[in-house]
Amino acid sequence: MKSVIILSTLVYIASATVVRKWHRSDNGALYFIEPEQKFNWFEAWNECARKNMSLIAIDRYEGHYQIDSLIRKLFTTCPSFWLAGNDNAVDGRYEWATTGEIFTFTNWGSGQPGRTTGEHCILLWTTWDWHDLTCTHKLGFICEENRAVKEKCKGKDSDDYMGFGKTFIWRNYNGNVN
Repeated sequence: MKSVIILSTLVYIASATVVRKWHRSDNGALYFIEPEQKFNWFEAWNECARKNMSLIAIDRYEGHYQIDSLIRKLFTTCPSFWLAGNDNAVDGRYEWATTGEIFTFTNWGSGQPGRTTGEHCILLWTTWDWHDLTCTHKLGFICEENRAVKEKCKGKDSDDYMGFGKTFIWRNYNGNVN
């Protein structure tokens, strides 16, 4: 009986598919893409922060092209993913939470933003375009490298970047380095 359980466990493990979540786009940008576990917008924000990353802000056509191309390579149909955009501060004024910038580039789906009561957070929808939705809805998410840290680290190699990123974040919150 013990042998059957061990054999069954080994077969299960061997047949399980490992889902890669860390990806680089054609321009070398690093992304963490979570299609399986579902989080509300605020939880997704925190999950990215735990990785020293930010929810993705698609604020230029070039950024849209990079992430759109990457997602189309990874998925035959587009899963729904949280983006960093919202209009939580001022209803109808959409901005990127990661930069505070008001939207200048958009990829709204037909009839979007829906302007339905309570729909304040932006997602990449299954039709490959953007929709607004209540922030408490559970979806996957996409994280990008932390832009503030990345800008401060231009010209440094990746080992310096990772170490600097951790120091930078700690100094922002409590003024000293651990």
